[in-house]
Amino acid sequence: MTVNRAMIVTASQLATYDQAKEAILLWGVMGDGLGTHVTASFAAGVVAADVVKTRVMNMKVERGAAPPYAGALDCLLKTVRAEGPMALYKGFIPTVSRQGPFTVVLFVTLEQVRKLLKDF
Repeated sequence: MTVNRAMIVTASQLATYDQAKEAILLWGVMGDGLGTHVTASFAAGVVAADVVKTRVMNMKVERGAAPPYAGALDCLLKTVRAEGPMALYKGFIPTVSRQGPFTVVLFVTLEQVRKLLKDF
């Protein structure tokens, strides 16, 4: 994964985390605490397990040749046509099992740093 692709993944996870946290607080499900941070973090981890996004990010582009996918929708259609709809769930459990805890630690730590820097 190149640095640019890694930044996009992190940005999409951050956006998902912030949206999930905002929704939890807005709906009054939980207060702004560890439970909210863990739940929103896990939601961001699930988003990171997206097969289409992973395939688009990892596609090999040969010099002078067209890329295998024109974008996420093209990848989705080609994957379903070639492998069937269940291909969209390939590796989902292992990926969430790996990505979920990492994302939880990442965003819970982020919240603690935000709390520390709030007064500066």
